Amino acid sequence: MEHARVTLGTQWTVLSASRIGSVHVRDDLPLQDAVLTWTDGRQAVAAVADGHGHRAHFRSDIGSALAAVSAVEEMRRVIGDLTDPESAGDVVTAAAAAIVESWETKVRHHVAANPFDLGDPRQAAASDDPLRPYGTTLLAAAVSGDLMIVLQIGDGDAVIVSDQGEASRALPDDPQLDGLHTSSLCEPEPLRSLRTAVIDTRVEDIALAFFCTDGFGTSRVDAGGWWRQTGEQLVDFGRTRGLDWVRDQLPSWLDEPAQIGGDDTSMAIIARADLGAAAGERPVDPERTFLPELADTLDRP
Repeated sequence: MEHARVTLGTQWTVLSASRIGSVHVRDDLPLQDAVLTWTDGRQAVAAVADGHGHRAHFRSDIGSALAAVSAVEEMRRVIGDLTDPESAGDVVTAAAAAIVESWETKVRHHVAANPFDLGDPRQAAASDDPLRPYGTTLLAAAVSGDLMIVLQIGDGDAVIVSDQGEASRALPDDPQLDGLHTSSLCEPEPLRSLRTAVIDTRVEDIALAFFCTDGFGTSRVDAGGWWRQTGEQLVDFGRTRGLDWVRDQLPSWLDEPAQIGGDDTSMAIIARADLGAAAGERPVDPERTFLPELADTLDRP
């Protein structure tokens, strides 16, 4: 007899925020990060993307926004298929391929609507490689009931945290990352840099998972262990003060690394909705979702 997984009891909520880095403010650059989340209570999706910001990637703020949108769209499309851990690996791999295809299509549509200025040498050079100006990383996750999938192309951090506050990395390190260069959606074959994970949240006793762009971790003095302390604190705050309090505080927590490190800093959290029960918090509205105002960004050439 086939064993049926019980998933209806686990409820999830999402929290997220972004802060522009002080260096980008100094250089008059727009926010290069994008963060997008969705939840209906039983299921949740989160995506963070980090546009490269280099002069060769002069539309990377738009690239990251398109990456976050593509990831949430495709993850929502497959989330209903997360019913069995043995097939979830195929689900996340297929989702990654669909995200890349969707992102490339969106980028090409944006180029068609906003052609490169051939009188500008930098933009003229992009005509031969139209994806390059939109270069961005991507980190995305989806959870349905008690099964979570995570995928990543490029840098950033994905951390899962147990109910006891013990944190662990959700994904293996990317051997191509050297502190200066990162894998990117604009590469000729971005799926060669894909890393994925399938996590049974009950087996791992997951209270929450957080996903952040590299602007958060690289500004930390304790480069090897900051994520452990962050995970422990997030669980403790959620339990003692409630997830609504964490949601309210999250933007200010990102201010310091964005100012000190100089890079844009973004974080998305997928948390078990009952984490704040001990703080007397009312259940989180399952329809709450963070949808950043992307229209102005996507209309900009």
